[in-house]
Amino acid sequence: MLAVPAVAALVVAATAFAAPPCGAPEPVCAAAERVVGISSFEPEGSAVVLEDGTLVTNRHMLADNPEAEVRTVDGKTVKGRAAPSVYPGDLQLLIAHGIGKGARWEIEPAKMGEDLYVVAWDVGRQAVRVYPPGRLLVAPAKTPLARLHHDAKSLPGNSGGALVDAKGRLVGIVASGGEGRNEAIPASEIARLREMSSPEHVERSREIGAAYRDCATGLDELRARRDALAEAKADALRDRCLASGNRQLFDLAAQALGQRRFTEHAIRLLEASLAEDPNAPNALISMAVTLHIAKRYAEEIPVAKRAMTILPADPQVLRLALQAGIWGKDAALAADAMAGIEKHLPQMAPAARRFYENPPVPK
Repeated sequence: MLAVPAVAALVVAATAFAAPPCGAPEPVCAAAERVVGISSFEPEGSAVVLEDGTLVTNRHMLADNPEAEVRTVDGKTVKGRAAPSVYPGDLQLLIAHGIGKGARWEIEPAKMGEDLYVVAWDVGRQAVRVYPPGRLLVAPAKTPLARLHHDAKSLPGNSGGALVDAKGRLVGIVASGGEGRNEAIPASEIARLREMSSPEHVERSREIGAAYRDCATGLDELRARRDALAEAKADALRDRCLASGNRQLFDLAAQALGQRRFTEHAIRLLEASLAEDPNAPNALISMAVTLHIAKRYAEEIPVAKRAMTILPADPQVLRLALQAGIWGKDAALAADAMAGIEKHLPQMAPAARRFYENPPVPK
């Protein structure tokens, strides 16, 4: 999931490991036959077989590479060709003839309260795996590029895999995640992807892919540096990542630049992220942290309130909300956060109560 870039079209070794046992419902286990491993700009990831010769994966798996190596469950490796697309989200079609004969998916919207399973390439086992289930954290926002936010287990290498319900229906394409807050793109977006994919889009598709590559490599370079970052380089990285249109890259760039104290750059990136998906928990937490560090507590208040509605028991969210409520002079928010800590995190309650009743001056 947005892993370290690798040489284009890295060939995966032909030796297959045995797939791990599947303890999920039978239709979920059967879905593993319609998921494959791939390798391209990123070294290992997943793709979903939509029909004979047509697969879907994340654009960030390919960036501007025209090809990917496709690895089937039986260890066969074939070359897949990226279908040029101007679709604005993190999806791309792959054409790989001879893959997925007879494959068909029933596409269904994800529903609150229902079990969801990630079915994707397991890097460690070198096989397709069905992971333990989880559920949606929040109903999807109504914006065009809103994602599914869930807590079904997901690991690096799962990008491009399937998110399915207990009946084995495709509800999403795995995109990214971390700390138990994972993301998928609604499977209903595949129809829009098809409409926006054709050979006439070669040049624009290459430009979008190059923006993905530039942002990802720029982030890798920044993480490897320990020296001061010049303002011009920070500006360039922000702009390169914004050009990708990918809100996960927005979030990663905001975190990287925020750690270097480029607060305004981080806020700009997170504003773009939340404009695409106002329900994104990771973006909300990052925005709250960034505003907190900048001591902009009044601006943090609505962000903390929104985060609390989505993650009412999260320790970081409750701590930020308590402090923002007190230092931003929103007594109701502070009281709600204190009540949330006492309900969900009793071990934190004594220290939080002392802070609540006798808050220090913010440093």
